[in-house]
Amino acid sequence: MVKVSLIAASAVVALAGCQSGFPRLTQPQPPAEEALALQCNGDTLAAQQLREGIAAARSIEGKSELAESDLLNRIAASHACDMARMGRADVAGSNGSNVVDRARAVGYPTCGVVQLVGSGSSAPATVAGWMVPGANREQVLGQLSYEVGSGAARGSDGRIWHSVVLGNDCS
Repeated sequence: MVKVSLIAASAVVALAGCQSGFPRLTQPQPPAEEALALQCNGDTLAAQQLREGIAAARSIEGKSELAESDLLNRIAASHACDMARMGRADVAGSNGSNVVDRARAVGYPTCGVVQLVGSGSSAPATVAGWMVPGANREQVLGQLSYEVGSGAARGSDGRIWHSVVLGNDCS
């Protein structure tokens, strides 16, 4: 009986020694943009101006008004903070994520999510740039989106980094 107990104790000690060789289970980490958003207050006035600019552009063209979405605001704001930190306007995040990845991370349905980004001195100027004929204009005026979220953040260079996410909560 002592021999069996000794073997069992040896096995436990051996397994404990091997523990460091196995990957440890950890809590999932938020996407890089979400972590950055915690460190970035953003520019709420510029974000509001982005939404108002989108609404005005759609109204002029006779398009329906988009509902503001807290989840899309969260996606857009965290990405604006990420762009401000990177110093470049890009739909790709610093961790390689895209708008679909960011939508999934916050539980927003991914059918029809699109993102527009830009930088400059003002939100109205950025929206005006998106309204030049082309893909961005088509996204702003598209009838497949029913919701909008926006975010803006001032970079260390003084520029404001703008992000708008359009979506269709198709759940």
